[in-house]
Formats: sequence, C-alpha cells, structure tokens
Amino acid sequence: MNQLVDRFYVYRIRTHRDAEAFGRLYDRYVTHIYRFVYLKLPSRETAEDVTSETFLRFWQYAQQNEDIRNVRALLYRLARNLVVDHYRKRETAVPLSVVTEFDSGTSTSDETALSDNSRQQAIIEARADLSLILDKIGRLKEDFRDVLTLRLINGLSYNDIALVLDKAPGHVRVIYHRAMKALDALDRPHSP
Repeated sequence: MNQLVDRFYVYRIRTHRDAEAFGRLYDRYVTHIYRFVYLKLPSRETAEDVTSETFLRFWQYAQQNEDIRNVRALLYRLARNLVVDHYRKRETAVPLSVVTEFDSGTSTSDETALSDNSRQQAIIEARADLSLILDKIGRLKEDFRDVLTLRLINGLSYNDIALVLDKAPGHVRVIYHRAMKALDALDRPHSP
C-alpha cells in the first residue's frame, strides 16, 4: 500500500510540482536516508548535506522520469551514489570505522538527566554494542557492508536492496548470507 501511495505522490510531483506531496515523501524517508548516509560519512554535517542533496536529486528525477516504481529504493540508490561521489571528490578511501554518536532524542535538563540514569546507561551500552557491530561490518568488503547495512540497520527487503544495488534479488540473498558468515568468522578466534 505504501508503494501505491508513494507512486501517487510522485505523480503529483511530476504533473503538478506538488510541494506538499514531496513533503510527505520527505517526511516518510528522511530519517532512514539520513541514518544510512550518516553511517558511511565522516561527520554529521556531511551526512546532512548528502541527505539534502539526495532529496533534491529525487525532486529533479521525479520531474524527468515517468517510471519510478519504488521510491524508497530510488532514494537509497541516490544516497549511495552521493556517498560514493563524496569520497571520489575527496580522493580518500571509505573509512573502515564509522561514527556511532546518535542523538538520544531526550532533554538535557539536569532534572531529566538525574531521573533517567538507568535509561542513559542503556543508551551508552547500546551505543557501545552498535560501535562493535559497525566496526566488524566495516572490516568486510564493500558489497557485504552495503547489504548488511541496508538489511539489518535500514530494514530493507531483498528486493529493495536489489533495486538499490542494481543486482538480482537472489544475488543479494547470497551476498547477505556470505556476509553473515564472514561476520561470524570475525567473532571466532583465529588459530595460530
């Protein structure tokens, strides 16, 4: 049903340059796209810029292309391409470590901080766990990293990942299972 609604919004954008329809798509996907690029880029500001550019490109693409079947997959593809372009422009390798600082979305008042000690502890532990997982994913080859990030962190289906990466869904499943095995192998101690 969401895809049908998305396609209606794309139709409105293309035929009427409907800013409200664009705003609804933006609201639906901005958090997911931001999180996706934030895990791949060196700073929050860069991630914000790439996220903005992703939606600008989507607006332009919607004006020119009549056949957008999956808005979510298109947004991820545009974001992924912009991340690659970012590193190409900088002529630096994609870093293996990623930033893991996330906003907790809570107030920073003393009163709230004192009453939420256990919650803050849980957030710190979750960040540490996420940092360890992302560090392990960062040691994998790029195809593995992309599929694991899109599947586990962003919750995309194999079909959507296939559209983002321009691969067959069956190939994405194979990459996912190989990536999980490689991730599991990182946990096992190496024999001398």
